[in-house]
Amino acid sequence: MSFLDILAAFAVALIWGLNIAVIKVGVAEFPPIFMTGIRFLIVAMLLIWWVRPPWKQMRLIVLLSFITGGVHFGGVFFGLKGVDVSIAAILILLGVPFSVLFARILLKERFGWKKICGMAVAFSGLLILLGEPATTSSPLHLIVFIVAIIAWGLGNTIIKMIGRINIFALNAWLGLFASVQLLFVSMFLETGQMAALQSASLSAWGALAYVVLMATVIGYGLWYYLVGKYDVTKVVPFNLLVPVIGVLAGVLLMGDELTLAQGTGGVISLIGVAMIQLRWRIRSKPSELPASSNV
Repeated sequence: MSFLDILAAFAVALIWGLNIAVIKVGVAEFPPIFMTGIRFLIVAMLLIWWVRPPWKQMRLIVLLSFITGGVHFGGVFFGLKGVDVSIAAILILLGVPFSVLFARILLKERFGWKKICGMAVAFSGLLILLGEPATTSSPLHLIVFIVAIIAWGLGNTIIKMIGRINIFALNAWLGLFASVQLLFVSMFLETGQMAALQSASLSAWGALAYVVLMATVIGYGLWYYLVGKYDVTKVVPFNLLVPVIGVLAGVLLMGDELTLAQGTGGVISLIGVAMIQLRWRIRSKPSELPASSNV
């Protein structure tokens, strides 16, 4: 990798790692499902004019918009309302073994004992983390967040079923369908949407702008560029920096307390995810890009 591309890879990890804390700032003032819907609506409005509708894959995109757009991102934003940033950064790691598991169940993909061991190690770290009584996270929000990470794993399998597609067309139509669903759900489950729009601080609006422009447009744009240019094995290791940066952001910026058990569970999960991801030996084309376990 060139020096500039290495810097770009570090930039993606930094952007996505900080994004966890940024979402926490946003949902402190915006209703979380409403904020997620606005995020997808803005992304759709930015992209949909420049891409053709992928009619052949539209049914799967609608399904993906529910699983990834609604359940995953809606659950992540809702979960971060009551989950510590450092805990969320660690839990995001579990999206990788769930992706492997769903690929085995639904796509009949085979994997060897090394991935099985990696999944076992990653889940053991989760058990240590969930057994930590010192967390201030709300049990309800914690459960919803975990369900959201499971949905991300299922969403990756659906992306593989979609096959070759222009990634900007996918993001545009996924964003349009997901925004309608999320804003509709927000009407019935949340209150204060208009009041939040009128009274939100510059920090909240800045958080929304960061999620849309930095995390989505710039972050994913750089990621897809790197994966399209280099072997997956050269790019994916940088993604392992995301939870590390997320934990640091939680501790240093949000005042989270990282206990020994939380740190131990996080490190064990990180090792398990590394065992899964760093064994990849396939090349990916720009139209066949691996998904990334980020918010």
